[in-house]
Amino acid sequence: MKNKKTYPIAVPNISGNERKYLNDCIDSEFVSSVGPFVDQFEDKLQKCSFFKYASAVSSGTSALSLAQHVLGVKYNDLVIIPDYTFIATANSVKQNQADTWLIDIEQDNLNIDMQLVIDEISRYCKFFKGKWIHKISKQELKCVIPVMALGNFISSSDIDNFNEKIGLPLIIDAAGALGTSNDKHKLGELDILAATISFNGNKTFTCGGGGAILTNHKRFHDKVKHLSTTARSGYEYIHDEPAFNYRMTNVQAAIGCAQLDRFDEFLNKKRYIYEFYKKNINTNKVYFLDEGKSSHWLSYFIAKDLSKERIKELYEYSNSQGILLRPFWVPMHKQPSYKASIKSSLENSKALFQKVVTLPSSTSLEDTDLKKIVTIINSFFNQHCG
Repeated sequence: MKNKKTYPIAVPNISGNERKYLNDCIDSEFVSSVGPFVDQFEDKLQKCSFFKYASAVSSGTSALSLAQHVLGVKYNDLVIIPDYTFIATANSVKQNQADTWLIDIEQDNLNIDMQLVIDEISRYCKFFKGKWIHKISKQELKCVIPVMALGNFISSSDIDNFNEKIGLPLIIDAAGALGTSNDKHKLGELDILAATISFNGNKTFTCGGGGAILTNHKRFHDKVKHLSTTARSGYEYIHDEPAFNYRMTNVQAAIGCAQLDRFDEFLNKKRYIYEFYKKNINTNKVYFLDEGKSSHWLSYFIAKDLSKERIKELYEYSNSQGILLRPFWVPMHKQPSYKASIKSSLENSKALFQKVVTLPSSTSLEDTDLKKIVTIINSFFNQHCG
């Protein structure tokens, strides 16, 4: 494919003030974990997410792990996560020496089935002395970590229903969901303990790396801040408890500030790209979820009527033409480290995961690029599925 333009799934758009802000870091010599851009970045995050508090940290995984640690997740506890998620969700549980309980997803948004969560807890746990205890494993169920798959919003009514019937803390893994909302609620208006964000290079907004913990609970936020910065208790090097060095650097935050300067622009472009694909990919072999409540971090379709072999042919054909379509997450029940987890039936996760096809979603894509991508995808379906 020499000299042929290729279209990866997601590349960062760093065509704004990134260079200027990075030069400011160099000129000021604030390049490490202390500097004005960290404070500015956290302030911007609060405003655009509608949370009261934001803590910038070193990665999305460290954000998940630290949020659980501050909550009190510990050895031999149990944490519910969706089966269909990125491995970091499960790994963050293990980093706190707890175990995962895998729950199936909904077909219409690929998010954890919150009603199933309620049903499974009610069936397999007993409420004893203010704690939910798993009847078979005898482990304490400490929290639930819903994941906003591909940026898809989780229903506020589902969350309210869960809070009323179960009442366990919710930490939402919103890695790629910054900017998601529905008609009534923003991310920061959900009744949850916290949400975590990733700023990896493939996300809508990147710092090159990094993450954040967002919350409306001041005591929780203060503890996160303290433990993410080595629990230093004063000017001298006194650290009042075991802690972590999970700080984001000023250099990363400078890039993040430049990215958030274009918050609405990037979100609107992501939605535009999704709608373009939905309108112009012409085949009855795939479908797009009617997901208007999404950040559209990545565009994708569900290859409902394509065999595993045909989907493989689609990848091979598109890649040969420079259109780098990709499969998405492999569920946790298929990961060697999590096969033995407690789990629900996982019917939807098993049926859908190989059918999710992600599409080039970079905010730098122009209409000419999108037309070329769509033309090549449609040509495959015309040739093989006509």
